[in-house]
Amino acid sequence: MTLLLRPALFIITAALTSAAAVEESPPPQREEQYKILSSPDLLNRLLYISTTYPNFCTLTTTQEWFGLPRAGEDGDCPFDELYAASQKSAQGDDDKTAASGKGCNNYVLIIQDKEAYPNDPDVQLDVNFQTSSQQQQQQQGWKFVPDVFLSGSVHGNERVGPTSLVEMSELLLESAACESLPRMKFQPSDNNDDASGQDTTNDAVKFTQEQWEQELSTAQTCRQSLTTNKGIPSPLRQWLARLVTTRRTIIIPTANALGYSRNKRQEGSIDPNRDFPFDIEQYHESECMQTIAGRSINELWRSHLFQIGLTFHGGMEVIGYEWGAPTYLNLDAPDALAQDQIAHAYSRYSNGFPGHVPYDFGTMNDKVYYVRGGMEDWAFAGSWDPDRVVQCTPTTYGGYPPEKTVYNNSTLRAFNMLIETSDKKEPMREDLGSRHDPLISTNGRENGHVARNIRLALLAMDVVEPYVSIRGVEELMFEDDVIPAMNLKRSPTSYYDDAKLVWVHGGDKKSSMRKITWTVGGAMTIDGTEIVYGLWDDLPTQLAESTSGFYPSMETRNVIDTKFQVVQPSNVEGGTSGGRSRWHADGAYPAEPEGGDTYEQIYNYDPVFKAFIDTGKMPPGTAIAVFARAKVDKDWATSAANVGPAGLGPASHIVNARTNPSYFASNAGKVIHGREYSWWYSDPITVLVGDAKEAEGWDINDPTASGLTHFSLSSNARGVVTAVHVNARFAGKAELTETFSRPVPRTGGGDTTPKRSSSASAALVVMLLIAIGIFVRLVRPRRRRRAYRQTVAVSTDVEGGDDFDASYRDDVGNEGIGDLELRIS
Repeated sequence: MTLLLRPALFIITAALTSAAAVEESPPPQREEQYKILSSPDLLNRLLYISTTYPNFCTLTTTQEWFGLPRAGEDGDCPFDELYAASQKSAQGDDDKTAASGKGCNNYVLIIQDKEAYPNDPDVQLDVNFQTSSQQQQQQQGWKFVPDVFLSGSVHGNERVGPTSLVEMSELLLESAACESLPRMKFQPSDNNDDASGQDTTNDAVKFTQEQWEQELSTAQTCRQSLTTNKGIPSPLRQWLARLVTTRRTIIIPTANALGYSRNKRQEGSIDPNRDFPFDIEQYHESECMQTIAGRSINELWRSHLFQIGLTFHGGMEVIGYEWGAPTYLNLDAPDALAQDQIAHAYSRYSNGFPGHVPYDFGTMNDKVYYVRGGMEDWAFAGSWDPDRVVQCTPTTYGGYPPEKTVYNNSTLRAFNMLIETSDKKEPMREDLGSRHDPLISTNGRENGHVARNIRLALLAMDVVEPYVSIRGVEELMFEDDVIPAMNLKRSPTSYYDDAKLVWVHGGDKKSSMRKITWTVGGAMTIDGTEIVYGLWDDLPTQLAESTSGFYPSMETRNVIDTKFQVVQPSNVEGGTSGGRSRWHADGAYPAEPEGGDTYEQIYNYDPVFKAFIDTGKMPPGTAIAVFARAKVDKDWATSAANVGPAGLGPASHIVNARTNPSYFASNAGKVIHGREYSWWYSDPITVLVGDAKEAEGWDINDPTASGLTHFSLSSNARGVVTAVHVNARFAGKAELTETFSRPVPRTGGGDTTPKRSSSASAALVVMLLIAIGIFVRLVRPRRRRRAYRQTVAVSTDVEGGDDFDASYRDDVGNEGIGDLELRIS
């Protein structure tokens, strides 16, 4: 016991000292080849994960959460004392009975962005998570974050699933924590000098500046490490971070904790995958919910609103979906087309390796065998096929309330697919795969049973909900996608304040069209996508519904529909506006040609749509809101010819959310809402129109002569600067800081006349001054004022340790423009 306890206590003590300190420490070096983790190894890894990344995950047990008993005897799972010790260390509680005792704990890892959604009920399980007053405002929208369910081992001797999910979790969380840095709450807000030039820095401001500097350095280091050591470059790191911050994922690595610790299929003498109240024989109500594994899963589904799930098994190599119940033998399930497309994508992305072909896939009745009381069919149809569901009355473990197997109309409507991972229930280590480049689909020896199921689980997290993301303006690609630990709904003007801000060359007689690049994910078929743009002043102050956080609000959609211009993609053939996602059987379209240096060209992942907006008639200072939107997967609404039950249309959440604008489902506070006209919207970006003359002084062929050292400018064929990313995070070092005034914050509403912002115009004047008088400004004495500052980046690539861009700063005082301070590296 002492030998087991010591490493875990070391992890606990080190991790609890300081969240910031943990983020600065490099992750431990893991062996290159994956190995199957034993029960003690799994717990040690879960403890490491939960204490290293506390802002993005919570570790608990179904015993603590739902008051369930433990399965097993006194000699089972002695390593659970490690968890009890961690709880005592974290909470200062001498009573360890809630965390350990006779039998085995059933551990649950919740992956979610706590700082973005602190009001989520699952966040409240973490008694150590502290929310600031600002974070308390970030409560809107949590109920619309989609839920994902992942089960590693219902049968205890089928060993690939738990290891795959724990390894995936560590990769996800390391990437999200890295991508969250530097955290915007530590970004310095002014120059901390008063009008007389006296330093007014206090300890609190000094801490903020130091923390910002430290996190910038850590961000560069961890990005370099992920790229070099794990083969996770920027686009893949950003993707993993998106999966953490825009989903709530519930992982139960070993639902059958007793069976896994004993390496036995059953929990005691009962098979947990025959323990669910679906399609069981009449008068056998006492023969369901007999196991703690079954009850643990039941409680998790009752307290969430899952749209997609996976349950990992072993003994074959196949992906199975509904139906798998004897009542529906030789019949297709509702939503069969969607299930088939998703299963096919799972098979392609997980791929094969020497001696193992990509997974076969099909219905469980066809590819595996039917069962009564199976979890997959129960999770899919338990809410809409009441004739197949019974109230359970087990007698084991003191019984279980029968009302806990009564479900509302929303609880059980998920795609919960069976993944038979490997022919051998515990494969040889050399067949598990290696850690480097884990997200690259390959059929080489580096792939394996663990490696390919990491990818498969990530795909499930991705496809649970569609998303649209604007990636760049002109040739300037954003270095951020979704930033973890942020929530754009946190304050009345936050969408405007936090949206990516891009200064663009306003245009001239030769060109006034500005390119917008975007992508669509979380789907298969992109039925249509487009850019909509108009004046920020026409939009309401809050783009989401003020009470629920649903985005975009009805008022926002009405403005977009009546006042904004619509632009179709210019790079789609055949007169359509659609395409294909990276998961589509025919590959992503439109795709960048191979051989270029953009990440789309290098990795050929996501579709890349392009359209042009016209800024030629807009005066300098005009702030434009730009959205991308998409419709996806409308073919999923097509019913199979031999569907059972007969005549039934779409039944699952995941299909209805995409194809039924009036769809509404709710459980445990969570909501799934259909989309008006089936549009899915990106977050907006701001395009700030500049004067064409401002950019003429910048000679990109000799940037040093123009005082633009270290700038990597987006320019047109004539060498004129066309785009500058104003508020990028990674131009934020004190000695490498550019700042730029954004338009004056608005109160919302307004007419359709383009607006000129005084602060925006001031910033443009500053840019012109840089071009024509930079060296004079460098030596001239400066009169300092407190300023409203924004970070600026023209090109910011920290991949491989590249330097951050040099920059300028303008100080805007209460009386107008202050003197210019320029810093060139």
